[in-house]
Amino acid sequence: MSAEKLGLRVETKMQNWQLLQGRLTAAKWLSLGEPEVAREVLELESDPMYHEIAYAPGSDRTILRRRRWPASGIHSGFYELNEDMLSGGGDGDIQDILRDKKGLLALIRRIGIEKFEKYFLYGEDGCSAAEIAEAVGLKEDVVRRIISLVLTVGARSEFCRPVPAPAARGIRYHCIAVIEQDPRDAENLYFRFLTPHWARGRYLVDYERLEEWKRERRLNAGERRRLRQVLKRLELLNMRQDTLFQILSRITTEQTSFLRTREDWRRRPLSLRELARRIGVSPSTVSRAISNRSVVAPWGAEIPLKSLLTGQRVVMLSILSYWAAHGRVGRKVTDEELMRCLAQEAGITVSRRTVNECRRRLK
Repeated sequence: MSAEKLGLRVETKMQNWQLLQGRLTAAKWLSLGEPEVAREVLELESDPMYHEIAYAPGSDRTILRRRRWPASGIHSGFYELNEDMLSGGGDGDIQDILRDKKGLLALIRRIGIEKFEKYFLYGEDGCSAAEIAEAVGLKEDVVRRIISLVLTVGARSEFCRPVPAPAARGIRYHCIAVIEQDPRDAENLYFRFLTPHWARGRYLVDYERLEEWKRERRLNAGERRRLRQVLKRLELLNMRQDTLFQILSRITTEQTSFLRTREDWRRRPLSLRELARRIGVSPSTVSRAISNRSVVAPWGAEIPLKSLLTGQRVVMLSILSYWAAHGRVGRKVTDEELMRCLAQEAGITVSRRTVNECRRRLK
């Protein structure tokens, strides 16, 4: 084998190995539970290097800011405190977290929820700590304390759950959001996320400005290495949250009619494989992403996210059963007519034979 061919073979193996490593890393991050991710965010945003690029003063162009997910916000439970838990006994760590939250809520009341969300929670403007201090009328050290408290409290998502966690077969679900009707458009849905790391959306890095800052800052070797680590973690968090939000958004969009009415016959068929195809990821990625995750439906019940993935036969039976109860599946109605109705009204395209099989199961 020539040296050129050998080199090409080695390069191909390296590329395949890097691709495999990338997939394994992505799988690991998607498998993390929400409390673990919240702690990752806490560790990341507590890093001095993160603070430098997120709250760096002296430029009209910010290096790092956030962008919220569309049609979303923080759940009101974030602004509530369970006084019974605070006054009761229990684990010292829990008591510390509750006291931290009590202190945070006092500071939020002081500056107002609107300013808190704009400057501390969402951070879409990318203001420096000094600019935030001036905007809210606080000292810079108090601003940094609020930033720290948001992270600390946000890392313990169990303190703002709107409903008790379901205990189905011993499975522990991580509730992501409460689904409500969009206050601006009753035909659409709105996500009320339970934790800051979800409500904030994704990180946006201005890499051109970052390069300018690196030249101005004259980082040493250790600082450059630390910056790479921070940026890598940002990218991994973005990858995870982007994937999960796409899944959440696609599922709820497909099942909007069901979620708005709670009527089973309004469900639409959506398989795990089809969802993966629409998003452009593998079925195993979707399976891993929705595992043990839940949402609170508009009627107040916490439901597993995977329960919103429904097979075509199940949906057809539900629709035909509803139609039968309302006199639309009588003897004079042919299978072909039902086949056309399913296509026109529910977007389900099946053969006449399949309709006949489902119809017989109703008897």
